[in-house]
Amino acid sequence: MRRYIPSSTALKCFEASVRHLSFTKAAEELHLTQSAVSRQIRNLEEFLSRDLFIRLNKRLVLTGTGAAYYKEVVPLLDRMENASLRMLHREDEKTTLTLSALPTLASYWLMPLLAEFQRLHPQFQIKVRSLDDAAKIDPDAVDVILHYGGDHWPRAVSHQLMREDVLAVCSPLLLERMDVSKSVWQAEDVTQFPFLHLSSRINAWPDWMVSQGLESGSFAGASFAHFHMLLEAAKNSMGVAILPCILAQKSLASGELVAPFGGPVATPHEYLLSYPVDKADLEQVVVFRDWLLATLEHHKQN
Repeated sequence: MRRYIPSSTALKCFEASVRHLSFTKAAEELHLTQSAVSRQIRNLEEFLSRDLFIRLNKRLVLTGTGAAYYKEVVPLLDRMENASLRMLHREDEKTTLTLSALPTLASYWLMPLLAEFQRLHPQFQIKVRSLDDAAKIDPDAVDVILHYGGDHWPRAVSHQLMREDVLAVCSPLLLERMDVSKSVWQAEDVTQFPFLHLSSRINAWPDWMVSQGLESGSFAGASFAHFHMLLEAAKNSMGVAILPCILAQKSLASGELVAPFGGPVATPHEYLLSYPVDKADLEQVVVFRDWLLATLEHHKQN
């Protein structure tokens, strides 16, 4: 069935002419000539068998019919435009890889790895979302989550990425402020410094002290809601923080942080890669899982 619809060019010329009340200005906006716009409006009026404008010398006046038509047409043009933009930005479900990760883990650990994955597998469109609560995440909206072992994603397949090791770290400047002449620090020296805490890990300092064979005491100090806040506080010489090695490694390599109070300490925690059972055979999930696990194993070997 043939639809009784005027040309899209005529409708665009009409919409622009109403906004400007000028064929000349509408033509400039649409990159057409004034005569072309005038002709499109005339064709539209003939199509509708109605006058849309009154032409008074060099002025345009919108008729009542034109005003009513404009009110009907503009929302339709907006919807057509939005639908077209959505199609332009639409991602192929078969090749989109949607990851969700803890914000600090994504920023300080995943991104350097993800750059290499994208280079090796340009066929995948990667989307990374922030993970707040693995148990509440929508499995239809995410392919893979990278999360802390204490959070469980219902009906998911999980693979261990790594066990968690932590370090007591601080800035070199903080050490200099405390004792510029001292070059070797012991674990027990940490009590001379302000303690920094992650609010969700209240046992981090007591557990570290036990691992060093030290007695627990007062751990008063500033507390932060997220690891990236804790990391920045340590880099800015606010005190000593207990940080997972994977989050601190970049700052340690650059010299922004040091670990003068001893080596890594193993914790009972782990980081996991998980995905919904019904997505276990998706190409993007399988390729990313196998690549990430192989990459981590290679790093262990070297």
